[in-house]
Amino acid sequence: MVKIIKSSAELIGEYEPEADLIKIERMARNCYNSPMSDNAQARGEFISKLVKAGHESVLEHVSVSFMLTVPRSISHQIVRHRIGVAYSQQSQRYIDLSKEPLKVIAPVPELNASELVLWRESVEFAALTYNKLIAAGVRPEQARVVLPNCTVTKLGMTANLRAWRHILKERYLNKRADPAIREVMSQVAAKLKKMYSSVFGDI
Repeated sequence: MVKIIKSSAELIGEYEPEADLIKIERMARNCYNSPMSDNAQARGEFISKLVKAGHESVLEHVSVSFMLTVPRSISHQIVRHRIGVAYSQQSQRYIDLSKEPLKVIAPVPELNASELVLWRESVEFAALTYNKLIAAGVRPEQARVVLPNCTVTKLGMTANLRAWRHILKERYLNKRADPAIREVMSQVAAKLKKMYSSVFGDI
């Protein structure tokens, strides 16, 4: 038995965006020995100019964490981003997935009706096979080889703001990126733009 769910990006932790922007400005002002802004609007304009000029190293002083719920297939693409990023991924080796319906994410873009039937049959069969192997005493690390690429994984991801800008350009703005990645990264982009509009206003 399987359960179809949607990809998602959950913000992890508590943040004070204004304090973060003050930190970014302080680090940037140190480079030029210039005075701090008098108000939030001026600060935002200053940081936007830094980003536009490509002076993004100061963005590395602030990091944001997300818990991504994604198909296992695209998690392998996401973790290729290494600079300024840390990951903690749910393990199929140690977790017994037979204890509840196997969570999967349908292909993006959506399949037509007949294709969806074929896909559903294949994942149902894979889940049944996995459950039978576990029931027979096979360890999860061995049984997992039959699981489909659409199996859900939880990917904890922390990146500094400079890294997030790079990732979003490659995996969200880039129209050649995997549609499934663009879908979840659109959620990341929306949250980051709301928190740090002066940093992500062009995303």
